[in-house]
Amino acid sequence: MRKFDAKQAYNYSTSLSFPRLVGTPGEIRGRDYIQEEMAKAGIATENSPFRFFPALSFGILKNLLAIGLVMLLLHRLALSAWPRFGALAGLLIPLIAQHLWNTYRRAAAEKLSDNRAAYSFHARFVPQASLQLRSANIIADLPCKGPVRRRLVFSAHTDSKSQNMSIVTRATCSIVFALGVFLLPLLTAPGLIWPAWLLGKIGFVWWVLWLAAEVCAVVLLTMKVTNQSPGAMDDAAACGVLMETARALAAEPPDGVAVRIVWTGAEELGLAGALHYAQNLDIRSPWREAYHLNWEGVGGGTKIWLATGSGPGKEKESLPRKAVALAEAACRRCGVAPKKLSRLVGGEADHIPLLEAGLSTVTLMFSGAPATKVHTSGDRAEILSPESIELAGNIALTAVSLLEEGTIQE
Repeated sequence: MRKFDAKQAYNYSTSLSFPRLVGTPGEIRGRDYIQEEMAKAGIATENSPFRFFPALSFGILKNLLAIGLVMLLLHRLALSAWPRFGALAGLLIPLIAQHLWNTYRRAAAEKLSDNRAAYSFHARFVPQASLQLRSANIIADLPCKGPVRRRLVFSAHTDSKSQNMSIVTRATCSIVFALGVFLLPLLTAPGLIWPAWLLGKIGFVWWVLWLAAEVCAVVLLTMKVTNQSPGAMDDAAACGVLMETARALAAEPPDGVAVRIVWTGAEELGLAGALHYAQNLDIRSPWREAYHLNWEGVGGGTKIWLATGSGPGKEKESLPRKAVALAEAACRRCGVAPKKLSRLVGGEADHIPLLEAGLSTVTLMFSGAPATKVHTSGDRAEILSPESIELAGNIALTAVSLLEEGTIQE
């Protein structure tokens, strides 16, 4: 019977816990370490290099923040001068915000090519819009016994980053700002009939919420990326878990289940590695029908969220279904009841490009008190939870066993 060596996974994880920002020697060192250790275990890996242009899509995101900040300010002024007109104009803000979000998502999905011409307006305001970076994915196709009946892809990202604000601050500000542009303007609609709607206590509450949204936009506009985080939870531990999972499956190949492991690059600069993988997966490839389980935050706790969406907007809700069913079943067999998270506001994960490419995918996000250290210099090997690492490995091997048994209904 397969056994997950949690101690070995922990050793892999701690050895990978050093700053690994894309474009730095640390990123290359991290990839080399994974491939060297897999070679020692007799597992062949493929290096899949790519280039990408990160500045424009991130610049469009900052433009979205700036435009949203100005729209909310103009809306407030209009409400003060012409209440009915301001209430009517407020109905347009969520529509404009949705358009801007869709523009950002399209640009993010096209970051593997220089797309300044397609977004010439935004490019004028984006420093280094033509900046090109290089990274690579590592892919290992593990041995399988007998005819292949099911396919399973595990993924985790190899790079890390730090920021000048905590992930709690970033997520909180993103949620408040999103509510500010998508919901707050709609609350002024009664002013079309009752211009005094925003007077008294109601007006005071609205004013506080409006001010909070504006402040959060300003805070988010100051966000910068640095290379101070060892990235232990984000995402060295997940990489270590998949390295040990690969070793265990290579030692005892699954019966009828083909397993592929993808260690993606450049996740922290716009999910570029996952995007490269999704775009290079041939439309006729049998791997398109695989279950795709992405791993984030391993080592930070034993609570698990299943993330299936990206942000404001519509997605094909049926796509993640079979991947979610497998993840839920594996978690429950390991004694954990995961919770679903249909929207990620203020953050992204590698399941998003796969979802947008039409693949069934879910991100298993581990959470706990240490998760507040993500994207800071405090995300160090010393805070990793061995229990979280062991749980992640057991869930991975259980997912394989469930597919061997054929107990998961598609």
